[in-house]
Amino acid sequence: MKEEIKNNKSKILFVALGIIIITLIIGMGLKNKEDNLKMDIIIPEYFASKEPKEISIKNEKIINDIMDMIEKSEKVNSNEKLQNMKNIRWKHNRLTLTKKDGTKEEFNFSFDSLDEVGYIQKDGKVKKPSYDFFRYLCDLMEYKKFDTNIEKSVVNLFKKYNWTVDYKINTIKEKLPENLKHNAGEYPVKIYWAYNNELSKQIGLDFKDYLGKDITAEIYRLREPLPEFLKPQRYARGVVLKDKDKIIGAYIDMGRHTPFACSLDRMSLENITKKTWEQWIANHINYDDELEIKLSKMKPEDIIKEHYKALNNNDIKIILATITRENLCHYLTSNMDNHYLINKEKETSKTNIKSVKLLEIKRIHPSDEKEGEVTYEVTDDFKQHEQIVVEDGIDFNFYTLKKEVEKSGWRITQMGK
Repeated sequence: MKEEIKNNKSKILFVALGIIIITLIIGMGLKNKEDNLKMDIIIPEYFASKEPKEISIKNEKIINDIMDMIEKSEKVNSNEKLQNMKNIRWKHNRLTLTKKDGTKEEFNFSFDSLDEVGYIQKDGKVKKPSYDFFRYLCDLMEYKKFDTNIEKSVVNLFKKYNWTVDYKINTIKEKLPENLKHNAGEYPVKIYWAYNNELSKQIGLDFKDYLGKDITAEIYRLREPLPEFLKPQRYARGVVLKDKDKIIGAYIDMGRHTPFACSLDRMSLENITKKTWEQWIANHINYDDELEIKLSKMKPEDIIKEHYKALNNNDIKIILATITRENLCHYLTSNMDNHYLINKEKETSKTNIKSVKLLEIKRIHPSDEKEGEVTYEVTDDFKQHEQIVVEDGIDFNFYTLKKEVEKSGWRITQMGK
């Protein structure tokens, strides 16, 4: 009996000692993190701009996130990987961690966005972080300001679907449209909300009951990349819709240049609805709209003529009405500031065209066309307010048209050389 009591005491002492050691280790780790004062990041050539970008960060969570990702990186010992680091596309980047006592830790890093690979080096030792690390650093350059005070309900919602919320990008007041039936020539806001409601419904959040009401949209930076089927796009933003404090919708988007992405459980619109874009959009068109009826009766050549007439008159409604709704949606995010949800209609209400004359429309040989499409070589004479990309004068472009929806008739799906 005495021996059993003695053994139990030993076990208790052993457990207590273990708890003390773990507490000390955690305490040391917390103290080390609390010792961090700021982090400076410099990228001498920032992607296509090739301009230097730098940022100084004092946010404790951001600094800790970066250091945690470095600590979890794969160790690299081979000379081959060291050589790879020297030959990689974006190099000579620097990260400096400054402690409260004035001491500094210097890191050099290189990465390649095409192959999604990168390395970080300190004191001659090289590590290979997950590429999420380099996306994280680049987004810091993009957003500049970070709200890391995230509500638990938001963190848990994304965590349920294996997304990590890094910080809030922005909070925006939005008014949902009264309905989701798109009229010809309208800015595609209704399509935007109709599409993303499909994504939101996939996780049980249907915000259709809030149509016509004021809501709040919160945009979050997410750690993980977009799913494989959305490549080459990789940067994910999480959008949460709220009525006051109640979450009424949520979906994933890509931000600038690409209007739509996927549901939180990484499903596409086609997978969710079992419909192609053409089949889906057919249910979101107002076929009683006068302009819709007028355009649906026109031949392809007449659509091109109507489009050029609108370009010359700066008639934005007709310009938008004569292109497919799929292409129309690119207006939503083209060259957008990534702090916002979509471009506002007023930002697309003017063109750079001073005048344009349509000189000739000539159909190319049908054997060179895709099934269901017609293509024309169009000769025109443009004059611009400001010559940015092309010079004024006579030139030609190819215009391809198709019936996105049979009932809507021909619309322009592609234009250019």
